[in-house]
Amino acid sequence: MLATILELAAVGLVLATLALVMQTCGALFLRDRPFAISSHRPSISVLIPAHDEEMDIQATVYRIKEELTPNDRLLVIADNCADRTALLATQAGAEVVVRNDRDRPGKGFALAAGLRHIATMPPEIVLFIDADCQTSPGGIELLARACYAAKGPVQGLDLMVANPRVPASPRSRLAEFAWRIKNDLRPTGYARLGLPCHLLGTGMAMPWRLVRPDLFATGHLAEDMLFGLELALAERPPRFFRAARVTSYFPDNQRGQSQQKERWVQGHLGLIISHLPRLIYQGLQRRDIGLLALAADIAIPPLGMLALANMLLLSSCLAHMVLAGSIVPVAVAALASCLFLFSLATAWHLCGRDLIGLNEVKQLPRHIIMVMRPIMKLARGQRMPWIRAERIGRPRLPH
Repeated sequence: MLATILELAAVGLVLATLALVMQTCGALFLRDRPFAISSHRPSISVLIPAHDEEMDIQATVYRIKEELTPNDRLLVIADNCADRTALLATQAGAEVVVRNDRDRPGKGFALAAGLRHIATMPPEIVLFIDADCQTSPGGIELLARACYAAKGPVQGLDLMVANPRVPASPRSRLAEFAWRIKNDLRPTGYARLGLPCHLLGTGMAMPWRLVRPDLFATGHLAEDMLFGLELALAERPPRFFRAARVTSYFPDNQRGQSQQKERWVQGHLGLIISHLPRLIYQGLQRRDIGLLALAADIAIPPLGMLALANMLLLSSCLAHMVLAGSIVPVAVAALASCLFLFSLATAWHLCGRDLIGLNEVKQLPRHIIMVMRPIMKLARGQRMPWIRAERIGRPRLPH
């Protein structure tokens, strides 16, 4: 009985890791596919959800306004703010909606309020940019034109980097490496294979005709991925457009990073439970390779969790082999571990050589152990509410 359980667990881990291998190989061996850019410059509404963002909001508004025309709108949703976000956004020239609803906190509810506000004069394209993000030069218009040509949701490249005001630690470099894998390498691999991607929360563009405010009205901890999965199930899967980039900083302190990590992990695990069976069923029923690809992608847990799962499973299978002599679970678990190490080495070669050295490798065990915290909280029934990660002041990002 135990051997069967270990075999099933090992097979599941192999399948999840195979999706990661497919993405890394796509990024390594294939070239970018042409992405059509419309010659028509569509009307744009940029929505910026902002919860206590007085440090960043004016710089973000000024930067985005440079790319907008008189026919465009820039709307800041000051959501449950206890600071001067609304005032500063207004002074910077943005249109502002103030939302005060302590019973329904979260970015999803803020976006729904913003979408309802612009519904009386809807644009052709809606863009979603976080208040602490900066876009690459020309990125707003480029993303809108790509979205208009695609006639569906488009996700730009969403990067997070360490704040240069805070000395870079091995842990922060590991976090940045994991972020590059998740938000750059993996969607790039899928895009080169002609497959869809997830929405990432910022740097998103969507045709107005696909907008459903009720879909956005959620307090889900991974609302961005939820939006993308629901659109994919509605046969409008998001596409990855790497040429448009948004960049922001990681939280500056350990508490802020932990809060953010726990929110993402719990949200991701929740989506695996709620949407993985639906994606597989609908993908098989429709013979839709895109849905099955998204199912495979969402089954990949966060990088530290995947490393931990490989170590625990291989150790358990080795112990069972010693006690019971069963070699099949060990062979399958070893295959999963080899696939994972291959993916990790490929990812380091493609996007981690400037970040990861011997000092960072020494911190890997501690980093992996930290992954257990949100898992244990979830196992104990502790659901993390939507809260903004703690941050301190930050400098302007370079272009």
